[in-house]
Amino acid sequence: MQKIWAGFFGLMALLALGDAPALAEKADDTLRIAVGDWWSTLDPYQFPSDEAGPFSRGVYETLLRYDERHHQIVPRLAKAWRQVDDKTVEFVLRDDVKFHNGDHFDADDVVGTLRYLVDPNTQLRFKDVYAWIDKVEKVDQYTVRITAKESFATELTGFAYRFYIYDWKVLSKLENKADYGRMGAIATGPYKVVSLNQQKMVLTRNEDYYDRTRPAVAPIKNIVVVPIPDGQTQVAQFMTGNIDLIRNPGADLARELAQDDPNSRVTPMHNGILSYITLDAAGRSDNKVMMDQRVRKAFMEAIDRQELAKTVIPGGEIAEILDGICVPADVGCVSSTKPPAYNPEDAKKQLAAAGYKDGLDLEFDVHEPLAPIGEAIVGMLRKVGIRATMRPLPIALYGRMRGEGKLTAFLGSYPTSAQPDMNNILDLFFDGNRDYWDDDPVIREAQKRGAVERDFEKRNDIYKRAIDQVNDKNYILPMVDLPMVFVHTKDVVVKEDPLTPINNDVDDFYWAP
Repeated sequence: MQKIWAGFFGLMALLALGDAPALAEKADDTLRIAVGDWWSTLDPYQFPSDEAGPFSRGVYETLLRYDERHHQIVPRLAKAWRQVDDKTVEFVLRDDVKFHNGDHFDADDVVGTLRYLVDPNTQLRFKDVYAWIDKVEKVDQYTVRITAKESFATELTGFAYRFYIYDWKVLSKLENKADYGRMGAIATGPYKVVSLNQQKMVLTRNEDYYDRTRPAVAPIKNIVVVPIPDGQTQVAQFMTGNIDLIRNPGADLARELAQDDPNSRVTPMHNGILSYITLDAAGRSDNKVMMDQRVRKAFMEAIDRQELAKTVIPGGEIAEILDGICVPADVGCVSSTKPPAYNPEDAKKQLAAAGYKDGLDLEFDVHEPLAPIGEAIVGMLRKVGIRATMRPLPIALYGRMRGEGKLTAFLGSYPTSAQPDMNNILDLFFDGNRDYWDDDPVIREAQKRGAVERDFEKRNDIYKRAIDQVNDKNYILPMVDLPMVFVHTKDVVVKEDPLTPINNDVDDFYWAP
């Protein structure tokens, strides 16, 4: 830590030679935020970035919202809806909504946006999440009907999380419709984009926002977002007063800033991010050791999840030790079992019973941002005789290797808040080339039945069987929910979102009283 902090102070000394540190921006009602991964377009379809999401969700809006605290669908751009038949939903739209450029919102915008998404010529990174739509029809100026290709239970939550509505008058005139988020990101949300380039993005409050029933609409007037890829530079800029808020600086840095800088505050928030370790029970990879359940159980018993939360997971003081492959806010996240508890002595016995009295060798693949957690896990595994070596992987390489069946054990994470439902999570782990568990019939049955069951209580029972099966067979070790840690000045407050316990968007930032 002394070397790290020496680097910070060196950076701050260099910064001091340039422009004088900026004054606090509370008086100007302007919040300055640093991000690591920059975007050339604020477009949730073309660039569904984790770091861009909190800002795009404050700019763009969907037909519905899902209240995760009370497990119910609530209105947004649609004020009412009805199930016409098992495949068709009819939406009645609000008639008092304007886009940021002054255009009136109506059925043409919904029809145009959705037809653009399902058009075979439209190239999108996650095209399959929109492909279930069969027809989009305009009934009148403020009524649309949307028909699915087949009946399934989660179409309404799909509209709440996946389908952001664009201004069709603008989108239809673009020769390259992928330019929509570069040409102003025109939408209906509480914030609107003033500018976006390679140096910064500026948002400002939408003073004409239609929904005045919300507790606060764009509580801070202006948001300036600046790309700073290097974490040390982010912290240096924060400590010299040029940035008001950064996120996830690392567990040690967050603690140091909270202790040593009187102007700093640290706020951890649940973020719906499921961390997990997949094990190759099907024997797809070259190393077949995980086909033996005793080895899988030994692997899991070697890992002290409580200790990881205390030492290496940022915001670990609020991290939940998970009982299944979901976080509690996810629909259908119910289990009657738990993964194996930390038990290194039994782990050694399990390995010996499986024929590995002298231990075994294992390549442990880890998504690069989770490398500090991976390193700590490697140390735990070695103590029971699993001689693991860590290989950090960028997400693109991980995706390719997973599809090719090359992963024996992998530490990853998934933002369940993208659509917090067990139907979505089971698809993540068990569909297509992502299945490393040999097409388990119990899980397949849960996927099939849960996809069409609309009753929440019945869905809980269906998915409980799948989660219990994962635990009983030691397929996947759910780790913890990874909190989002915000480091900010004492003038800033990060509040819980009124609709979700697992997400924070740009309109959850406030000035301290």
